[in-house]
Amino acid sequence: MPEPPAGEGDPLPEVSRFDQLTPEQHRILAYASSIGSEFDFPLLVAAMAVEEEQLAEQLERLVHLGILRERAGGDRFMFAQEEFRARIYRSLTESRLRVLHRKIAEAMQRMYPTPAADVVAELGRHYFLGKVPEKSRLYNRLASENARSADDPDSAAHYLERVRVDLESAEGDHRHELAEVDEALGELYYSTGNFAAADRYFTEALERLGSDEPRIRGRLLLARAEVSRENLDIETATRQALDAQKLFETVDDRLGRAQTYRLLGRVAFHRGAYREALDESMRSLDALGDLRDPRLIGELSIDIGNSFALLGPQVSAEAITWYERAIDRLTQAGDWVELSRAYHNLGVSVGESRPQDGLDQLDRAREMGDRAHDPRSVGRALHSGVELRLMLGQLEEATRDNEQAGRLLERLADALGLEQVEMNRGLIAEKQGQWEDAERSYEKAIEAARRFHLRAEEAEVYFYLARLRFKTRNLEGARHALRAATNLGVSELRPVLTPLIDDLRRQLGASGDRRPPADPAPSPPL
Repeated sequence: MPEPPAGEGDPLPEVSRFDQLTPEQHRILAYASSIGSEFDFPLLVAAMAVEEEQLAEQLERLVHLGILRERAGGDRFMFAQEEFRARIYRSLTESRLRVLHRKIAEAMQRMYPTPAADVVAELGRHYFLGKVPEKSRLYNRLASENARSADDPDSAAHYLERVRVDLESAEGDHRHELAEVDEALGELYYSTGNFAAADRYFTEALERLGSDEPRIRGRLLLARAEVSRENLDIETATRQALDAQKLFETVDDRLGRAQTYRLLGRVAFHRGAYREALDESMRSLDALGDLRDPRLIGELSIDIGNSFALLGPQVSAEAITWYERAIDRLTQAGDWVELSRAYHNLGVSVGESRPQDGLDQLDRAREMGDRAHDPRSVGRALHSGVELRLMLGQLEEATRDNEQAGRLLERLADALGLEQVEMNRGLIAEKQGQWEDAERSYEKAIEAARRFHLRAEEAEVYFYLARLRFKTRNLEGARHALRAATNLGVSELRPVLTPLIDDLRRQLGASGDRRPPADPAPSPPL
């Protein structure tokens, strides 16, 4: 067997070898470990301010010792063992690390006068760890903007967190600048579905501003109202929105007023007041006047489509038109989260009559959710496709998608999404003839809907429970569940179910009729 090249087949260094390094090797590895698991030879030369040949000889020895490995081309090296790199790094004092990171950053800045996005991020990291706050703030802000443009909100938030730390430790009054950073962090965390973090940052921004800047305070209150709505705290959402509206009125902020009307419309929609929701959305469009904000118009178009979708099948074509309009505007704005919602709701509407076309649109919703790094959008698109797959007889695929949605939404504590997943479990079990499992799932879904005051969802699941009990000849139980659905206003809240409800009611009136009711219609829009 041929001998391996030097450094490639040697055993990795043991812990005892750490203490056998020469002072010069310690110094080289201190700089290298501060750069990262991999490092470029030119950067190491510039940061250490040494002769190339001298450093190349030392790196060669470290390669032969099995501590480093050389990449093809000779200008890039890596640590053979990450634990060894971490041990070197941990052995350095804070003051030494501060000096090393500062020197590395200064060398990078000289080497890259017009840095690319990845270099900007590294400059931000080294200046942050090097305790050079002014340059750290500059480069971390740029890195955050670059990450946001690249649809990477998690990284964008990480870089802004550094900016926030630098500002909090800086001398002087930086309240307004910190409030701006807190607001941006809240928006980033909101976009990823981390509503608890978003609300915390919006709240801190409000506290920093005090009574200053009514326009910004109104915007922050409205952002908190959106979080409350997402958390199904409708009373708080309404109060916060109305408080924001008062502030927008004092400064004659048309855009702020339009956004508030939109949120009040979404709150009305949640309550099942679909005509009121439509009126609020139209009021928002009127408030915009000649302000042509493609993102807000796109969001409003979704909301208007949602209202039409639940005002009955006679206006379903209007709903589809508004969703298509939303897709056009949101594509223009590059808002992938809302674009996912537009495709989602278009898929639900189209799927009522063309289930495969509906699944195609839901696939696009998932693509947009992935692009936005938003697992909530992905999970909801998955669970909304379950009923369409059942309509197509795709039982195995329906089960797979529903359980995947459950795993995603469980991590996010998405109460509405998880209620839909549980309802889907009932529908799947019913298709499989597993009556007891189906009934248990429906009862769990009803309990969840009641706990979070989801009246429309509770009414819908009561209807499915009534239909199941009719199939199993539990006629009294079916009548009880149907009365509960009726008392909740199921026909008004879910008009697409009205023909199925009327059919079940007739069959329950004819005790000898054993014909099972039809399958349910797809889930409502978001």
